[in-house]
Amino acid sequence: MLMQIDASKKIGRITQYKHGALMLSMVGKRCVALLMALMALAILGCSSDPDVVGVRGRSIEIHAKRPVVAEKLSYQAPGNEIYVFRPKASNRQMAAVCVTVVNRTSTVMPLEINPEAARLGNRRGERIPASDPFERSAIVESTDEASVLRDTGDEEDLSRCTQLLWGQVQLDRQFQVSGWMLFDVPKGLTLGTFWWDEVDEVVLDYVEYRRRN
Repeated sequence: MLMQIDASKKIGRITQYKHGALMLSMVGKRCVALLMALMALAILGCSSDPDVVGVRGRSIEIHAKRPVVAEKLSYQAPGNEIYVFRPKASNRQMAAVCVTVVNRTSTVMPLEINPEAARLGNRRGERIPASDPFERSAIVESTDEASVLRDTGDEEDLSRCTQLLWGQVQLDRQFQVSGWMLFDVPKGLTLGTFWWDEVDEVVLDYVEYRRRN
């Protein structure tokens, strides 16, 4: 069963952007104009793309960290089993995205996280469906020189990934669940967008496409 965390008090921790902007739930009316001006200056003054993006849909909120890409990826499960994930062809590679799903509205939100739940790619090219981590993995005794799939963030960070995000999840209101999602992607494909399509359709861009024309 996937671990869930109460998101009602500390959800602000996972809405930080590299630009320095924060998504705030309550701000005094007198501060709104100043806050918006400061956010605009921060974004204009920084040309780098965000390491984390977050978008709120009608019923669900999705946060996704920038993909981790490698020829092979390994993951150590809570029971200490080591899983290695390999692409299906030599012209492909593995990508992993640390995803956080937040339920702010429904009493209980049933999720079916499968290949149709998420895609990774770019708006101008391919959109690759998520891979079943349990079908694509092999249990090994060592990492076999694979890149270790480990979230190096602060242990108190609510968006920190320590499990695989897959299968059925019953997500209570004001709770969130975080985990790694895997994708078998062609080499050379720009991984600029993450699409979520379970309960809500949510699109998260890692890059500014207009700036890359």
